[in-house]
Amino acid sequence: MRIRDLEIFLDLLKSKSPTQTAERFSITQPNVSMVVKRLENLAGSPLFERIGKKLLPTSRALFLGGMWLEVVQGYYASLESLNRTDLQEITGELNIAATHTISEYFLPRILFEFAKTHKKVRLKLQTLNAQECLNYIKSGKADLALLEGEISAQYAKTERLISEMLYTDSLIVASNDFILASRTRNLKSLLDKTWILCEYGSGQREQFANALAKQGVEIPILLELSSIAAIKDLVIHKGALSIFSEIAIKEELENKVLFPIKIEDLPLEHHFYSLKRQSQPHNEVLVKFEEYILGRKE
Repeated sequence: MRIRDLEIFLDLLKSKSPTQTAERFSITQPNVSMVVKRLENLAGSPLFERIGKKLLPTSRALFLGGMWLEVVQGYYASLESLNRTDLQEITGELNIAATHTISEYFLPRILFEFAKTHKKVRLKLQTLNAQECLNYIKSGKADLALLEGEISAQYAKTERLISEMLYTDSLIVASNDFILASRTRNLKSLLDKTWILCEYGSGQREQFANALAKQGVEIPILLELSSIAAIKDLVIHKGALSIFSEIAIKEELENKVLFPIKIEDLPLEHHFYSLKRQSQPHNEVLVKFEEYILGRKE
């Protein structure tokens, strides 16, 4: 159980609106739903009843809310009473391997704020594809790997890795044509379009390919590029289609430069994971960074 989960739950008790709670915590509605699901699994019973767009707390939710409020208050009270020795400035180095979307759109502000807070820490970031990130963490070239896609518990166990889901995003098929995006499309109706995808080894490319395989569809790919910015430029200015993590085109969607195309029967929930080795010795910088990143993005 995480303090952050409890804070989100307590806010949801008041707001009764996943949308409002998501906005207050700067997360997505699927992330709020994940928190509720985790706590319901822990409680062993439903904690909310959905009525329209509202989530009404059950009597059990209200009962637990009172106890969990005390837990949250006690947690922050304990932080204030820590000895000064625990608050001394940490020093050291942290080597991070991250996939392109995470490196370019998820991490920059987090790294900046962490570096400002811990000025004696040296952060090194390598931008790689998903397979390269896995190779880096398993071989010891990185202290922490951050990648997109799906990391099963069995895979992590087999490779002696510790995995943590950091963030839930969506994969979006995007176009510069608002008419094309004005209604839900069948994937086969888009086979005559020009497609540009990330190179092999990309987590989002693999997830998209798996979703296509389940539908028995193979799209014609004109180009494979490693640069998200280059793919985005071609979609905007040349009318190509591509698949993006929503976080990577958030600004373009808001500014109506790109438009999301809804595809029939193509669920594309997208996850970001952190990975570290079970055998890693204690690293105070890594511990602090994990606490920081989990606090910023649940």
